Parts: sequence; structure tokens; C-alpha cells
Amino acid sequence: MDLELLFEESYERLVGHGIGITDRGQLFFRRFYEIFSASSDEIALKFANTDIDQQIRMLQKGMFHLISFYLVKNDNDYLKEIARKHDHHHLDIRPELYDLWLDALLQTVAEMDSLFRPETALAWKIVMMPGLLYLKFHHSLPTSPSRSAS
Repeated sequence: MDLELLFEESYERLVGHGIGITDRGQLFFRRFYEIFSASSDEIALKFANTDIDQQIRMLQKGMFHLISFYLVKNDNDYLKEIARKHDHHHLDIRPELYDLWLDALLQTVAEMDSLFRPETALAWKIVMMPGLLYLKFHHSLPTSPSRSAS
């Protein structure tokens, strides 16, 4: 079973090909935020006064970089900046919240991918986990001059 191909096919059905986001992709990301915001009171509070359209655009870009991190096994300036903004010195997105994020993502995939099967969830986990582990790792690192630059 080619899990990378299974992920790519599912992603394309849900979001579109490459960086082009389809109308279905917009629905996918909006539904993700509905599920994610409902997953805990803490998350609901963090998104209470958020411009959801702007948040969706950031999520689209962020997911692109999570996928890229999986593929190339190297971070980039954008992923470093996400990690910095989400660390305990800034937005304080605790590591446990990434687990809820992944759960909400998988629930959204299961709900919206017409060809979803258990292996589809595994494929999404395998692709998303390296980047999520990267973000979790950076949450509680001490601030250093290179990390504190804004």
C-alpha cells in the first residue's frame, strides 16, 4: 500500500491539486475549523474573535508547509515562524492542542472524503505528524536570539 499516494489522492479530492485550492477545499477548511473549535473550550476561546477567512488562508499555507516538511525533511523560514508564533512565549499553543488539531483534521477528512477508509487516516497521520512533532518540540524551547527575532 502506497500511503503517500493515498494521501495525495485524498488531499486532491478534498482540497485540489498542488497549491490551487478549490471551492470544495474552502468547504473542507471551513468544516475543519467548525470541528476543531468545537473540540475544546480552550480552542473555542482562541478562535472566538478570529477572522475565519484569514485563518483559513493561514491554515492552507501552513498545511502546505507541513506537507513540505514531510517531503523534504527540513524546516523552512515559514515553518520556523509558525513554531515561534505558537510557542509558550507567544500564542502558547500547548502540545496537547496539536493532538486535537490532528483529530479534527482526521474527522474532517473522514466526513468529506468520499473514498475514505482507515488507511486514509493513516496516510494523513504519517504526512502531518512530522510537522506537528516539530511544532510541539519548539513549544517550550528557551528563547534564543535567533528565535526571538520578530
